[in-house]
Amino acid sequence: MSSSLTYFNKDTFLDGTGRGKLSRQVAFTLQSNMESPCPPSLSIIKDKTKKKKHHHIPEIVSIDIKLPLPPNMEHNKPIFIPCEQFPSDYISPTSLSILHWSKYHGRNISFYLKDIGYFSTADRSDANRCREDFRYLKQLIYDINDIRQLKQMKIEFDLNIGSAYLNPAEPSTSLDSILWWISRHKTSLLDKKGRFTFDFVAWRGTIRKIMSSLFNYDTDWRIGVIRYRGAYFFHVFHTETELNIEFGQTPIEKRMCYWGHKFEDYLCSETPPLFPSPKKLFSLVNLATLGVHTLVYGSEIDACTPDSILNDDNNNNSKTITNLNNDIDSNKTHKKKRTYVEIKVVYAQNMLELHTTTARKYGKWWSQCFLTGIEQILLGFRDDYGIVRQIQPLLIKDIETRARTWSSSSFLSFLNEFCAFVRKTITKDYFEDGKTVYLFYFSPQEKKIKWRTTTESAYQFLPDWFTSQDFSSSEVVIPSEH
Repeated sequence: MSSSLTYFNKDTFLDGTGRGKLSRQVAFTLQSNMESPCPPSLSIIKDKTKKKKHHHIPEIVSIDIKLPLPPNMEHNKPIFIPCEQFPSDYISPTSLSILHWSKYHGRNISFYLKDIGYFSTADRSDANRCREDFRYLKQLIYDINDIRQLKQMKIEFDLNIGSAYLNPAEPSTSLDSILWWISRHKTSLLDKKGRFTFDFVAWRGTIRKIMSSLFNYDTDWRIGVIRYRGAYFFHVFHTETELNIEFGQTPIEKRMCYWGHKFEDYLCSETPPLFPSPKKLFSLVNLATLGVHTLVYGSEIDACTPDSILNDDNNNNSKTITNLNNDIDSNKTHKKKRTYVEIKVVYAQNMLELHTTTARKYGKWWSQCFLTGIEQILLGFRDDYGIVRQIQPLLIKDIETRARTWSSSSFLSFLNEFCAFVRKTITKDYFEDGKTVYLFYFSPQEKKIKWRTTTESAYQFLPDWFTSQDFSSSEVVIPSEH
């Protein structure tokens, strides 16, 4: 019997819902464990015409693993592979040294945040699949504020169901979906000289990667930067070390990644789908003011609370950022309540086992939520079998208060310093500078950020449909792929 179905109380199967019923998910899992030439079809087709129809047969893409997971499972230190573009003997024209995090602590760098837009996309690297709506925003089915009820709930979420049929690969790091949103609102994002009114554009994950350099001693990173119409666009180009980590994942690591996607569906649906959809994303567009810098970045959202109001009668395709900002200041703000929540799975029995004071992964959790204004994480406590029996909220401010190996002020101060370094390094626009891309590289051994320039086509990450459009018009023209 495959490990994707777990036995409890000797003869009782878990259906993953905790409600004592055998759902279609377990039925599917049982069938898939039988010796048959192919997995069963997921759909029931009513053939009224008596014509033969082809069923979609899911492909097994994940290697099965033996459960329970081994106790005290060690996470091997990443193998560092030197970056060919930035060998250890490469001397950058200028560089940014990274000090111990405590040296940045206590610096008073202002930070103001608001969301100015949103979009759903089935593939964030394909601008043709973006919609300015809430279709992929998941909504919790539990009240995150009722802690007592959450603790008393009897749940048994089997995170393994369906794991053999989905490769939980992370979405592409392409900027295309953000560029799509910017294009739709370009008339209100440009000044009279045709320059953008903000300084930096990125995904939230890119900003978090930069901030985490304060305590990253193992993994390097490489970020391409293009200055276009006065704004600096960031794009991650994975280093050899990062690619080795991504493509060298063990079956156990892939399964744990899958568990995170599956857990989200349990919290957001009474009948969670068999296959999670990690590519179908809902993203906020955030506008942050960091000291003298302004940043626009996309933040993927896991879910919102049940009392969130998702319909926005005032939103339409022609709505400008100016109007969005006016809405924030209007007296109708309370009618548009939307509270976003981050969802995480942890290997622990309860909150007391979380080492939030020293484990640096909580610093990454904090920055991920802080940059989007998320105040709570909904945690699922799993065991070695991938079963969640308890969920509980964790306040972001509590993580920050307990931290001993990082601080919020150190993160913001370093990010502010990096932004100033980029602006000082790149002084010409993309087309004025011969379509030059600046590559910034973080060396964990040297604790230093270097840079170099390139005009190679492989690093020209701003698509032609974005740079060639008429920015005096509000019309967005994106060529379809053939």
